[in-house]
Amino acid sequence: MTEKIGIVGGGIAGVGAAWSLHRAAYDVELFEKGPALGGNAKTFRWTVGDGHAESPLLVVAWPRKYYHNYESLLRELDVGIEPLPISYFVQTPEGHFCQDGQTAIEKGFGPEFRRWRRLVAFVTKINDVFLPKNKHNSMYHFSYFNPMNVIPLYWLARLFGISKAFWDTIFVPIHCASFITTSMKSIPAVILPLLEGIVPLEEPTQMGTWRGAPRQVFDRMTAPFADHVHTDHEIISVKRRDGRFVISEAKGRTYEVDRVVFACDADSVLKSLERPTRLQRLLLGNSEYVDDVDPTFGRFVVHSDTTILPEKHRQRILSSYNTYSEIDEVGALECTFVISAQNPSIKDAGVPMLVTFNSKKAIDKVQKRVELPHPTHTMSLRNLIIMSMMRYLQGNDGIHYCGTFTTPEGGHDLSFMSGLVVAHAIGAPYPFSRDHADAVADFNQMQRMMLKAGVRRPL
Repeated sequence: MTEKIGIVGGGIAGVGAAWSLHRAAYDVELFEKGPALGGNAKTFRWTVGDGHAESPLLVVAWPRKYYHNYESLLRELDVGIEPLPISYFVQTPEGHFCQDGQTAIEKGFGPEFRRWRRLVAFVTKINDVFLPKNKHNSMYHFSYFNPMNVIPLYWLARLFGISKAFWDTIFVPIHCASFITTSMKSIPAVILPLLEGIVPLEEPTQMGTWRGAPRQVFDRMTAPFADHVHTDHEIISVKRRDGRFVISEAKGRTYEVDRVVFACDADSVLKSLERPTRLQRLLLGNSEYVDDVDPTFGRFVVHSDTTILPEKHRQRILSSYNTYSEIDEVGALECTFVISAQNPSIKDAGVPMLVTFNSKKAIDKVQKRVELPHPTHTMSLRNLIIMSMMRYLQGNDGIHYCGTFTTPEGGHDLSFMSGLVVAHAIGAPYPFSRDHADAVADFNQMQRMMLKAGVRRPL
């Protein structure tokens, strides 16, 4: 008899697990509490005159040299990839900073940029001591013995002579879009070389994005089992009954499965379990999400009101920058994603497409106001410890876990990989060619981070 697996959560982790398991001939039931799949990579449908245009809102691009398995997925699904230049514009009461030209603020911080480069070199040298000698471009290199895991980047930067003003004016506005928070003082220093490899502070970078909207990825992944995809299903309980699980959703419907994969936030997992163990309560109950500590990105406005941008630089920002951040006199940060700037799927739509977080101004031409509970977990020592301990829960009593809180940092590729690792632990084979050495190495490293030694099946 074929095992039936219930997957709770329709982001890239849950859909990745369901896709991999279905390919291996498992029966799957995929549950998503919202009206559409996608998680943070949902597609938004803009009203443009009498028609519509689709685009991503939050996950808009990725660093191609690191996303080995995600790009393998896109090739498998025949989804095109387009280059996307990424650049940032920061407005402060004293002036502005941008990555493609000398400004007064950049000149004023000149000595600190030099100290920043020395800091990056220092952390890289320390990390190299604890990393494999044959390391490749990867987001998965991790050593439990590296002291940079426990030293906050902020305080190490201060020791290197980097001011709080530099941190607040340069580092936070540029990286808040990646971490979906402005509260970054707890970020471990170990991640610094990776950050500089993805989004360097001093120059624009090049990433990849979808040729079209991300909806096509989720549609193509779930097409073979579309009848077993259940949106608008908020799971409220998962109970063990007669050797199987009974999954109940808020409207009273129930489903029986043999195993459960939780691919949702840790709070939702804990609330749905009938009798959580002490270890489940300890780990799931203490996972920290960005909106637990910083409300800046907890809600946003999708709109076309360009008056929120400074008039002097408005056209330049609309045509050339992906993220505009504005810091007011008291240090509060407002962040706007300029979706229509260079995104190939919509840049010629003729309508400005903006997503503004923590707005301090009245906004017109609103298309939607969105609440964003638990978009991702914080990058902190606390969550790194929880991540490393989750291996002792994986597979216990037929329950598995994937998604952001089971990974070191909530990137799209990391979340996707967590779903593949869980599917592999259940019995699904690795879904891509083993000829791609970097992708295979990432998969094996992700297994080491998520699973106990006796459960891993290295490729």
